Amino acid sequence: MGEHTEQVNCETSGKNLPEELEVTDLGARDIQVFRFIHEQGYLVYNQIRRAFWQDCSEMAGGCYHRMEKLMDAGYIAKEHAYRKKCWIYFLREKGYEELLRLGLTSGVPLFKMNGQYQINMDHDLQVTDLRIFFRQHGLDGWTSERVLKERDFRSRIPDGVLNVYGEKVAIEFEKSTKSRKRYIAIFDGYRRAKEYPRVFMIVNEEIKDWPLNLDYDTSQIWFVNSKDLFRKKHEALFENKAASFVFARIL
Repeated sequence: MGEHTEQVNCETSGKNLPEELEVTDLGARDIQVFRFIHEQGYLVYNQIRRAFWQDCSEMAGGCYHRMEKLMDAGYIAKEHAYRKKCWIYFLREKGYEELLRLGLTSGVPLFKMNGQYQINMDHDLQVTDLRIFFRQHGLDGWTSERVLKERDFRSRIPDGVLNVYGEKVAIEFEKSTKSRKRYIAIFDGYRRAKEYPRVFMIVNEEIKDWPLNLDYDTSQIWFVNSKDLFRKKHEALFENKAASFVFARIL
């Protein structure tokens, strides 16, 4: 399901790329990279490689050399994020114009880089990792928090919305366990809104018993540990106080 992902050719996408090939010969994968960065705001290099060059060895250098060419041509740029001590890749006006020409901007303007983005950087990058994980498992219909805020003007904004065979699933990534009051507010908000039939509460630590035992719609709210999701993949367990299922069930 989802959008087509172009087959990666490691031999012609990296350091073996003929020098005479102009970078203006943009391929489908280049446009997908532009759109992914645009919707998320920014990515780190390893995220781009895992999302679009996962079948190529790092030694082949396909991702690195293509990113260098796209930067040289002015489509993307990078800056050093001092808090994470890593390079952040973002879209430039020229790349945005390509998306605009193709009608692929997702209805949001070009992301403006400023120092504020580093405040929530850890959380944002972990959410992007989740998007990449679901994409690698065939679930690539995703609406980012940025699109939900700037295009859809939603009052209750999840960290992302995953399209699972036509059903909207809200993604809530929790770096740590919230207070009882916070969880109750989240559950009540989703129950009243009725916009999302399912909500995946993806927590970055062991799931404690007490959130599972709160009052919520057990057909809607499901918990999963993020480390289990990445490690166990198809066998990762989604659970609530009434039932459980493994991730493979929805693939």
